Amino acid sequence: MTFMTSHPTLETFVKRGPYEVRYLLLAGDNPGANTLFQIAAGIRTDIATGSQYEMQKRQGELMQQWSTEGFKHEKQAFEPWSHVFPLLTAMGHPALYDPELAKDAKRMNPTGYVRLTQWAGRHTKDGSEYEYAFDGNLLLAQPKLPPHIARSLEGKTKEELPKAMLQIMEHRNSLGPFCQFVLSDR
Repeated sequence: MTFMTSHPTLETFVKRGPYEVRYLLLAGDNPGANTLFQIAAGIRTDIATGSQYEMQKRQGELMQQWSTEGFKHEKQAFEPWSHVFPLLTAMGHPALYDPELAKDAKRMNPTGYVRLTQWAGRHTKDGSEYEYAFDGNLLLAQPKLPPHIARSLEGKTKEELPKAMLQIMEHRNSLGPFCQFVLSDR
């Protein structure tokens, strides 16, 4: 049995200072009926429905407009779980495989399969949150840095930047590991 899935096309845009992420999605596999919508801060907003040509044209216009507003096209953007969960759902991924769940013999779940609605996510060693990003294939997770650490790059010269970046990476690694999760279409 073969399962066919049709995922929306996804464009990710990030604006820095203040940090804002917008996802632009084009859904539909019928050339006459496609839906263009955005997800920002975990909230879906339908933009338009129409032919594939019309929606691709509108998508291009929005991408151009957002670039004039300071947004840059990026492959992925890290955000809180509450913002990424609606994106994964819209992309057609109801579940993922968590290797930590597969290690727990009491659960009898050798694959680590879990529905996104039931997944607890990750927490750092000190109990704080992780942040998540969808790269088009995988869900990525990294410890969220405290604001004072995240701002430590501000005002650094080109010469000071590499050392400061290394210190940030060391701090992030001390909080917990970077993780990648395979998403499920079923």
